[in-house]
Amino acid sequence: MVSGERVHDAFKNLVIGCSHLRLNVTEEHCRNMITELGRLNDDGEYVAKESLSESEIKNRLGHHVETIYSVLRAELGAMKIGVIPREKNIYCDPEWLIDSLIYLKYPDTVDEFQRAGRCFAFGENTACIFHLMRVTEFYLAKVGDSLGVPFNPLNWGAIGNHITKEMEKKYLTKTTDWKAKEPFYAEILTDIQAISRGHRNPALHELEKKYDEREALYMLVVIQGFATHVASKL
Repeated sequence: MVSGERVHDAFKNLVIGCSHLRLNVTEEHCRNMITELGRLNDDGEYVAKESLSESEIKNRLGHHVETIYSVLRAELGAMKIGVIPREKNIYCDPEWLIDSLIYLKYPDTVDEFQRAGRCFAFGENTACIFHLMRVTEFYLAKVGDSLGVPFNPLNWGAIGNHITKEMEKKYLTKTTDWKAKEPFYAEILTDIQAISRGHRNPALHELEKKYDEREALYMLVVIQGFATHVASKL
């Protein structure tokens, strides 16, 4: 016969699983069964109640198992359960980017990154881009502030044009400050150009515009890199 301790442990684990999945009715049945059939002794071990005979315990245990099984099937049947591909798991991890320079410098933007990541993992690629654009605008504004260029969310070109104009000046006419910062802004310009290639602005305003998985992943990688570059210097 299976020991009371093993039965208790099995149903205790089931209770924990039900709690995680919010299977409230199944969880309550498990707790009732554990309480009805046994108790914890002075050593903390789960033992059968002395008031119940072995046959009564078997009968009641069988009854509870059948009830729990039926309720469990009913509750699970009412749930929608999806599968996330293994390669996308990282984007559902609440720890994603927590140990990054982005979180260290601008922690508020990580929440938006994670929203974008979850949308990508769930196959909602256009929604992923929407959240990424909110992140991008925050970091573009930081770049604009550092250059003294007002950021216009309807026209990103001003910042890129300003950087290009400064880089194209003759070397002798460039300020010492700009010469020191030019490698950083060259990286930023590359990032802005990469984002512009992947971002089709009308998609955020016209319902028929969609992004596919390849485009969403491209933007996730590029914008994470852009945010990291900004966070490293500004």
